[in-house]
Amino acid sequence: MKKVIAVLRTTSLERVVKSLEHIGIKSMTISEIKGLGEEVRLNNPYSIHDKIEIYVSVEKVDAVVKTIYENARTGLAGDGVVTVAPLDSAIKIRTGKRLE
Repeated sequence: MKKVIAVLRTTSLERVVKSLEHIGIKSMTISEIKGLGEEVRLNNPYSIHDKIEIYVSVEKVDAVVKTIYENARTGLAGDGVVTVAPLDSAIKIRTGKRLE
């Protein structure tokens, strides 16, 4: 298992979520976040972005990252970032089933 974390523009969120659902990714956590980055604003130093977290099998990682990249990229500063991290284990609370 891997954990894919994407920080992206709020304007890209719906397109990314629909595209992920289209490739079979139905479960994800979405949060609104504030951050600092290359994009500098005069009146407000923080930019508002959305963060998506997805637990996914190793086999699906490349497809998930590609889908996010293709649907979130505008080519401008502030597009965000996608990271992939190892995940030692994930267990569904309702069933106790280990996710693989």
